[in-house]
Amino acid sequence: MVTFEIGIVYKKDSRLYIAVDSSTLVTVKKGVVTEVRPNTRYKAVRSIPVEGLCEHWGITLDRLDAAMADYFAPPQTAIKTRPRGVKLNKTEDDEYWRRHRTGRIARPKL
Repeated sequence: MVTFEIGIVYKKDSRLYIAVDSSTLVTVKKGVVTEVRPNTRYKAVRSIPVEGLCEHWGITLDRLDAAMADYFAPPQTAIKTRPRGVKLNKTEDDEYWRRHRTGRIARPKL
């Protein structure tokens, strides 16, 4: 089984691909993003700049960003945190910290 380094550009014949996971490559054919799961080795091309890849594929940098966002963006099911500026109910927050506070010091009885 062939494995690829994620984010590395690969070449076979005259076509360029980007590895989006260990077994999947992505290329652009006539403006359409296409996935490939090859069984043969491809040559890694580490010296091509992003602009060169866009030029080779005939797309803009914005189009490349949009296409790669589907593969490299964080998952939508990620843990959500409290938005900045949103305050919790003060009494609930105080009660939580009173029950769960750390750093209690045990003092010996005299």
